[in-house]
Amino acid sequence: MSRPPRTRLWLGSFYVLLVVALLVLDLDAAEGQAWLQDAGAWGLLAFVAAFALLQPVGVASHLFVVTAALVWPPWVALGASWAGALGAGCVAFAFARFVGREWVQARLPPRLRVWDERLATRGFRTVLTMRLLLFTFGPMQLMFGVSRVRFVAFVAGSALGLLPMLVAETWVGGSVVAWLWPAPV
Repeated sequence: MSRPPRTRLWLGSFYVLLVVALLVLDLDAAEGQAWLQDAGAWGLLAFVAAFALLQPVGVASHLFVVTAALVWPPWVALGASWAGALGAGCVAFAFARFVGREWVQARLPPRLRVWDERLATRGFRTVLTMRLLLFTFGPMQLMFGVSRVRFVAFVAGSALGLLPMLVAETWVGGSVVAWLWPAPV
């Protein structure tokens, strides 16, 4: 069994340390909302970066989408959530493709090669369907990275397939959370 090159090991270690550092930071909800609003474009950029880096390691995307709906107007929240979800998908895809694709492709059983072939030939349609059904399910994003689906098909299918759930969560989810937990007077 061959080891991954040192570059992969260092990049993987750096990514894990970065995510752990972000998770350790303690930020009050009201402070975070005020900071994101006061920071303007930098707040949006920080939100998208946090979404893109933390969702692939297990932080629920629903948390980010509802948070955006509570912080910004619906169209801004939708755009930030969409960019963050696409970024998270690309991070997971790139990580899996860079670290594990060769290993997985060499050991893929014959009955799974049928699915891999489908991803290679009909990537957009397959990614779109999977996104509509499973939204940002972490193992699915990693599976796309180790498959033979093209990156362009992955991004295009994800961009379209993520929208229905993002729209629903932005308008409905944000409203429900705001109704259940009103801000203190």
